[in-house]
Amino acid sequence: MKNLKNIFILIIFACAILCTLSSYANEKDTYEEIYNKLEPANFEYMFGIDPYQAEDYTKYMYSPYPLFRVGVPFIFKDIKIQPGYYILTPRKKDGKNFVLFKENGRVKYLIPVYETDIVAPMFYDQYIPERKRGFWEKLGNGLSNTIGRIFPKKTQRMPAPKAYIEVNDIEREFYQVILYYGEQKYYMIFKQR
Repeated sequence: MKNLKNIFILIIFACAILCTLSSYANEKDTYEEIYNKLEPANFEYMFGIDPYQAEDYTKYMYSPYPLFRVGVPFIFKDIKIQPGYYILTPRKKDGKNFVLFKENGRVKYLIPVYETDIVAPMFYDQYIPERKRGFWEKLGNGLSNTIGRIFPKKTQRMPAPKAYIEVNDIEREFYQVILYYGEQKYYMIFKQR
């Protein structure tokens, strides 16, 4: 009876290991499938100028897009993003989402997004620490808010949406870049080499 119980436990343990390995293999296949299904952008911006950039910079208090430092080459199909600093800008064109990699205000690369999702409500509060403000800064902000209430809202600029960038190394074959911007998450995938 004890032998039968031990054999039964061994079989369950072996099944658990096989299920884990098969789900791991399926996950790896899914990233390969996602990468292969994605199509590069079939358009480009004239002179590399984002037509909505001027509107965004007048609408917000400061640049509303995050700065991303690429330390290693990211490869998407025939596009090779070299190491450097890029401003990431999510845009929608013809029902598809793209992330623009901008350098010196010009669109350098257009990368398709394979999935979008909603950011958890408390995400930014948990993962992005708030900077402590000094007395003079608090006084200046209070004064600015008071003046803002007196004058029409049209003259006020809005604070920029919160942003966060996450990069995941997937089995040394792919990089998954997740751009958190406002209330949306944008998923991109790149080959490592």
